Amino acid sequence: MRILRILAIASCIAVAPSFAANREMQELQRDVAQLQDQLRQLQSGFDVKMGSLQTLVQQALDAANKANTGVTVVNAGISQTLDRELRDRLAPVAAMSSKLDNTANDASELKISVGDLNAQMNKVLRGLSDISNAIKVLQVAGTPIAPPPPDTNQPLAPPPAAALFGTAVKDQNGGKLDLALTEFTDFLKFYPNDPNAASAQYNIGEIHYSQTKLDLAVKDFDAVIEQYPEEKALTPDAYYMKGMALKQSSHKNDAASTFRALIGKYPRSDRSEQAKEQMRAMGLTVAVPAAKRVGKK
Repeated sequence: MRILRILAIASCIAVAPSFAANREMQELQRDVAQLQDQLRQLQSGFDVKMGSLQTLVQQALDAANKANTGVTVVNAGISQTLDRELRDRLAPVAAMSSKLDNTANDASELKISVGDLNAQMNKVLRGLSDISNAIKVLQVAGTPIAPPPPDTNQPLAPPPAAALFGTAVKDQNGGKLDLALTEFTDFLKFYPNDPNAASAQYNIGEIHYSQTKLDLAVKDFDAVIEQYPEEKALTPDAYYMKGMALKQSSHKNDAASTFRALIGKYPRSDRSEQAKEQMRAMGLTVAVPAAKRVGKK
């Protein structure tokens, strides 16, 4: 509207008398000045609003940065909490695994101890059987042990085999090991072919083993294996005790070879199972190498 007015005034100036031209020019100048003032006011308002908008944008950016920082802190806290919880939960599992391993080792040692106890019980039973056999022999023979003859230059006759063997077994079970050792040695000297000779040799090995004379025990059990191979009930015990004597004397490889020989020759015996337990306790494999086949020439 104002522009139309200005155009109208300009038209009037063109046809109006000269005295009116000055007045219209003044009004036009006044209107132009008002327009300029309004433009300045608009520019000023625009600048103010732009400044406010920039301030709001900057505040929004600051808030976003703070929010990102907060999220980062929260994520770090969550990660630390999860790690701590996992450690707390896994610690009992690790402890339980260690306890299970210890329990397995204890069970293996207990099994070995039970096997040794069975062996001791078998020895006691065998000793009782030997004593019973000796008593029966004495009862059948009806000849008591003769008292020593008077002092003479003639050598003393040995006591009967059954009596001497029975006395030696009784002294061994009673803890008189040195006396029993002498009696078993005399028995083998006087009666090397007696049915109880293998048991006497084995008992000598047991006495040496209990006295920790391990090298002698190994030789004694070897004698049972080599001299009395027909004693199938006693030979597995001799193999096992030889292996134990070698193990106790720190001859690990020889002990393992002896245990493997026992397992290979008597796989179904109780001593074979005990030998396997001993090898596992030594950290060795139980597998027995297969016998080599001899090819035809």
